[in-house]
Amino acid sequence: MPYFKPLAGIIIILSLVFTQGCVVARGTLGEPLQEDTISAIKKGTTTMTEVISLIGAPDRIVRGNDREIFHYYYYDAKTTALILILLNFARGDVRNDNLYVFFNKNGIAEEVVYGKRTGRTQFRLWPFGD
Repeated sequence: MPYFKPLAGIIIILSLVFTQGCVVARGTLGEPLQEDTISAIKKGTTTMTEVISLIGAPDRIVRGNDREIFHYYYYDAKTTALILILLNFARGDVRNDNLYVFFNKNGIAEEVVYGKRTGRTQFRLWPFGD
C-alpha cells in the first residue's frame, strides 16, 4: 500500500490546482431609465425644471454653444470567471442606457436622444468568442 500516499498527494494537489474558485458577479451604476417618463419630455415645451422633476438630477451636465445637455445613464455589468493558480479565465458583459436632453439658451428641451442596451446583458461562462 505504499503507492497510495504519492497518489493521494497528487490527487490533492490536482484538486487544489483545478478548483481554485469561480466568480459570478453583477453590478449596476445609476438608476434604470423609465421609457414612459422619457416619452413625457416634449421637444419645444418641456423645461429643465420639468425634466428634473420627472427624472431627477442629471448624472452629468455638459455646457457649450449656448446649450446645456443633461446626461442620464444606467450601466449593467455581468461577469463570470474561473480562477486557477496559474491560469485565469474571465468574461464580462457591460451594457449601458444613455439619455441626453439638449436644452436651448432659454432652458427648453430641443432634442431628446435615448439609447437602451442593458436589456441584452447576459452571463457567459465560456471565455472565448460568442
